[in-house]
Amino acid sequence: MLRWIYPVTCTLCGEAAPLSVCESCRDALRRVPRPICLYCGAATAGTAAEPDRCESCKDFARVYDWARSALVLGGETRGLVHDLKYHRASYLAEPMAEILLQLWASTPQLASHCDCALVPVPIDPLRSHERGYNQAELLARKLGARLGVPVQQPLMRLLSDEDTRSMTRLSARARQQHANKVYALSPHWLKKKETLPVRVVIVDDVYTTGATARACAKVLRTLPGVQEIGVLTVARAM
Repeated sequence: MLRWIYPVTCTLCGEAAPLSVCESCRDALRRVPRPICLYCGAATAGTAAEPDRCESCKDFARVYDWARSALVLGGETRGLVHDLKYHRASYLAEPMAEILLQLWASTPQLASHCDCALVPVPIDPLRSHERGYNQAELLARKLGARLGVPVQQPLMRLLSDEDTRSMTRLSARARQQHANKVYALSPHWLKKKETLPVRVVIVDDVYTTGATARACAKVLRTLPGVQEIGVLTVARAM
């Protein structure tokens, strides 16, 4: 009844659609071009000396097993991600989960998702209060519901004195040093004595330098039973 009174329209083209970004507009968003680095998922244009080690990730330790991103962070994709993150456009999580679902289906490592859990990247309590939600958790829950895959939250984001500064102008190495300080195991999760399955997939909205993914994976590696860690993001900074 509500959809009849207030029909859903596509954020990009304005046409009536089942989701807030219609299928046609989703398909038109720029995908990460192939070939890609088989480790971090960056577009390599065939220039990588090793298929599983590109210039953007070869200087960092291999903490996760693979990472994949669906879209290039630019143009309309940048606007959608920005609205989800900063303008309380939580309704955009639904079409973004559809995009992640396509990425999941085309990722060989995820051909079978048995014994797998989705782990959203946490945000600090202040940002969570300001936004009213964690966008990574929204994405993970929407994706998990479609796949029948559980969402678990063993990670927490600590506040840091450096959080008052913008990370965008820092070097990749400086961003990694900062990220390593602020992600930890959640005491609440530890108190419940939950365990993670063999395969864990970290979910986030954007992969920029990989600092967040590596820091979260480093923490998850300390947990017993975890054998494979993947990373899925909606978009990737080129």
